[in-house]
Amino acid sequence: MQYRRLASLDALRGLTIAAMLLVNNPGSWSHIHWPLEHATWNGWTFTDLVFPFFLFMVGVAMMFSFPKRLARGDSRRTLMGHVVARAAALMLLGWWGASWSRVLWTGQENDIWSILLRVGFVAGAAASVILLAGTDRRTVWLSVFGGGLMLFFAGALGSGWEDSLLSRLAGLRIPGVLVRIAWCYLLASALWFWMPTWKAMIGWITGLLGFYFLFMLAVPIPGFGMPDLSMGFPTADTPVDQLFSNWAFYIDFNVFGDHTWSARQLQDASGTLIWSFDPEGLISTIPATCSVLFGILTGKWLIRQDRDDQQKLNGLFVAAGWLMLIGLVVSIWMPINKRIWTSSYTIFTAGMALATLGILYHAIDMKGWTKWAYPMVAYGRNAIFAFVASGMMATSLVLVDVGDGSLKGWLYGVMPGSPKMASFLFGISFVTVWALIVWRLDRRKWYFKV
Repeated sequence: MQYRRLASLDALRGLTIAAMLLVNNPGSWSHIHWPLEHATWNGWTFTDLVFPFFLFMVGVAMMFSFPKRLARGDSRRTLMGHVVARAAALMLLGWWGASWSRVLWTGQENDIWSILLRVGFVAGAAASVILLAGTDRRTVWLSVFGGGLMLFFAGALGSGWEDSLLSRLAGLRIPGVLVRIAWCYLLASALWFWMPTWKAMIGWITGLLGFYFLFMLAVPIPGFGMPDLSMGFPTADTPVDQLFSNWAFYIDFNVFGDHTWSARQLQDASGTLIWSFDPEGLISTIPATCSVLFGILTGKWLIRQDRDDQQKLNGLFVAAGWLMLIGLVVSIWMPINKRIWTSSYTIFTAGMALATLGILYHAIDMKGWTKWAYPMVAYGRNAIFAFVASGMMATSLVLVDVGDGSLKGWLYGVMPGSPKMASFLFGISFVTVWALIVWRLDRRKWYFKV
């Protein structure tokens, strides 16, 4: 069975990555137009659509890959092994993004042990990702990995295990965007390989979202009582017995401790951690996996051979309308909330993703209007690379000193307009620079796949 590649899927993936770069890179976090910020708590903005859109597309893409590979003769065990390796590579890339800056910005370390430690770290990390992603030069990269590991431990021992890079690794944020993508991809793949039917996928979505709905609303929290999703993030003035108003707060603090997003941590007067949370935390990975399952259902619909393009398009829009309506109805009891990825948020954003894909499918794949979409397509073909490398660039802009501030501060300062407009123009400029980079990569047919 042959499936044509959907340019609209590449375009939606690229549009999502471009939007992610835009909302992640304002000129100033103090001056942002409200659609480019996450909703403070309940509710949603444009920014809150970005992540579930990407997870949705992961599921769609799986249905253009897995059935084709099975038909080619690959076993489910082989494919699941590939999924596990790819998920591990994505997690390593996520942790690399959270730690790499200590390779170049070393603090006070500048001796031979510091150099050995960092060379080993870079070599080991690069070899690990390449080996997990798959390579024809496995022996070479195994040697690089082994050599990197030896250099890393030699540097660590020589420094007496006292180095800013080691401290960064010891306090690493365990969850994260790429880590969540990896787990959702892994779990959704396992469910599809186990029971790949329409009925099973719908059953898993209904069961998992129903479980999350009941658990988050009806199960008492130790020390707090019945969950209250109307209560947002606590502050330093929040009474101790009111800190854990929902299960996501409670579980993240007790499982991850301070290995969470540092912007969401509270300490008491003595400096002891008393509350932590991560927007890509543990329990909310359950509904986030359903965002991938919605994509799998969509992909199964798009590869059907007994439907023409117009019927497929009609199906996308009908499903989109129903999902958005159901999401809004469910939000009466469980508010739309990206921070804890509520069931209503999962359903509503799946409908929004379906509608957006439907528009692009009609314009690009059915009408053939492709030229205008090329920048998005180029972004989509190197999505993970653009996300990881642009994050490294953004970190570098903050850490490079210019005058009394940073290079980012200087660039923001030369942008015209009000503070909010200058911040927006900085973000647009950042996206444009990366559009030129991925365009050049696409022209040369250089694709960095994980």
